[in-house]
Amino acid sequence: EALKWSLKDVQAVSKILQHVDEMAEILSEIRSQSLQLQSQEEGGAVQLLLPFPCRLRSGLLLRSLKEHWVTCLLTASAWEMRSCHRLEENNGGDTSSTGATDELPSRHFYRAIVGELDLDECWKVRPHLNGKEIIKELGLPKGPLVGMYIDDQTRWMLLNPYGSRDECVAHLVVRKKEREQEDAKKAEDDAVVDDQNEQNVGVANGDGKTSPDNTDGSKHFSKKFRSDVDQEAEMTSN
Repeated sequence: EALKWSLKDVQAVSKILQHVDEMAEILSEIRSQSLQLQSQEEGGAVQLLLPFPCRLRSGLLLRSLKEHWVTCLLTASAWEMRSCHRLEENNGGDTSSTGATDELPSRHFYRAIVGELDLDECWKVRPHLNGKEIIKELGLPKGPLVGMYIDDQTRWMLLNPYGSRDECVAHLVVRKKEREQEDAKKAEDDAVVDDQNEQNVGVANGDGKTSPDNTDGSKHFSKKFRSDVDQEAEMTSN
């Protein structure tokens, strides 16, 4: 009899597998930073501190994984350590980064999340504004555009965990102005491209004209070129 998984378990496994590569990439970056600090500390008495992971990147990852982030961390840690060992074996068996430092990346990440970064259960943090409040504050129409500002708010709150509601609104107002400027510039660029395309139309209309504005009866370039070639060939034969 086949194993039966509940829908909740299947969704959890799918979510973990979806983000395990990103988690492993973060751990690999932590290991690289650790090795760089070790090389800088050689011969020196000052011990350098390993920097914390990016709060925004880590927060977005945890908000997606929710309570499954620890399981994903363990899975990614095993994968990252195995990849590191394989790389060392291919480089001639150098084990300078193995042993006691094997678990350093995952341990450092976990301590940062539950400690200095304070991101554990960040997915439960209540936003300053809901969708209706964003529509009211920014004067937006209902639609997918509201979701973009909800994402903006999420990112701002991860970067500013102690920010106030008013500060968040001010940030969203700035983002709205930036988007409006970007949309206006894009519309201008598209208009310029359309004008250039209209001026460079290369399809003859049957009367030898390239566009309605071509009233002098001049031939399309390709027809004019063929006509000149034919005349030159006729003169050569004569």
